[in-house]
Amino acid sequence: MDRVDRLLALVAELRAASPDPLDAAALAGRLGVSERTVRRDVELLTHGGLPVRSRPGRGYALPEAAPGPAPLTEAESLTGPVRDTLTEAVRTRRVVRLSYTDQAGARSVRDVEAHGLVVAPYGEYLVGWCRMRDGPRMFRLDRIGAAFLSGRSAHVRDLDDLMAALRVPTPRPTAGPGGGAGPRGPAGAARARLWTLDRLAHVRSRLRDAAAEAVPSGSGAAALRGVLGHLAEWTRWQAAAVRSAATGEEPVLAGRRPWFPPEFDRELPYDARERMIQDAMALRSLGEVARDLEDVLSSVAHWAADCDDALWEDELPDPRLYGPPGPPRPLADLLAGWRGPLAHIEWHLDRLTDEPPPSPPGDDEEMWVVDRCPLQA
Repeated sequence: MDRVDRLLALVAELRAASPDPLDAAALAGRLGVSERTVRRDVELLTHGGLPVRSRPGRGYALPEAAPGPAPLTEAESLTGPVRDTLTEAVRTRRVVRLSYTDQAGARSVRDVEAHGLVVAPYGEYLVGWCRMRDGPRMFRLDRIGAAFLSGRSAHVRDLDDLMAALRVPTPRPTAGPGGGAGPRGPAGAARARLWTLDRLAHVRSRLRDAAAEAVPSGSGAAALRGVLGHLAEWTRWQAAAVRSAATGEEPVLAGRRPWFPPEFDRELPYDARERMIQDAMALRSLGEVARDLEDVLSSVAHWAADCDDALWEDELPDPRLYGPPGPPRPLADLLAGWRGPLAHIEWHLDRLTDEPPPSPPGDDEEMWVVDRCPLQA
């Protein structure tokens, strides 16, 4: 394990044993490192502020955890800070009554089952089940004028239902002239940015899970490496093209792009381009390919979090590898909507368990994991 994972494991071991001590030999055995490494890690944690006590001849110990704050009374919930009331409601799984002002300025009083507090790029939110709307909702803390902690318990809710509150849908097509579907309209910069960042986090989590589950010597790892190699290069290009369309600057290819022959940057049939990608990525391990794709997505996330608000309100040309761009779409849709890089990644992850189709006669190089890619069309 790397150093960060080792430090996390070390703290977890000390907390599990607290207030009893653990000697260096026991910790070294559990972490699979030397006693000297354990001593260095403990010293680092101590300098960082962790209250580790060294007991001669007995090892290291953390003090017993201090008792938590006293429960908040209903009266105190009305007079104290709103955030303290919400924290108590989440901690004790309670219903909280809110005085809430929405984005349009309308004020309402509603009962909400408090399930979590979320920090997002544009503020903090309470995620809960709104009993007035009978559905999952997300409430900005700075729009909650007052909160009252009721004596009622929150119901157990399905996680997917609650997560729906965090995923703002992409704008639906509006009716164009004659009633047909027109261009997608923006949903507001803050909502569009938040939805895109949430989709990025979800896709990155799926990729980490897929890489962690792959058995290095198994056929699944080989298939996954082929898929991730394909995704790393195409996501690199898609992200750079969308960013260039938004800013008018030259495309910047993120990540750790491998070397390609000069003809790779010319117009090529899909199959020929994919062969070059697979040949270049074959020199890398699964971990290296996964890190390349992670670097690309990390770059997208940093840019999406920091770019100008106006970009989320405008419609931008949909880049194409060859030929003129497609019809304009909002930035959130270009990054996280259909045919965008995130949807492309999930399309392939959803199909990793498919059985490969029969190989064409005389072709012993299976490329089934990418030969049905939606970008091929």
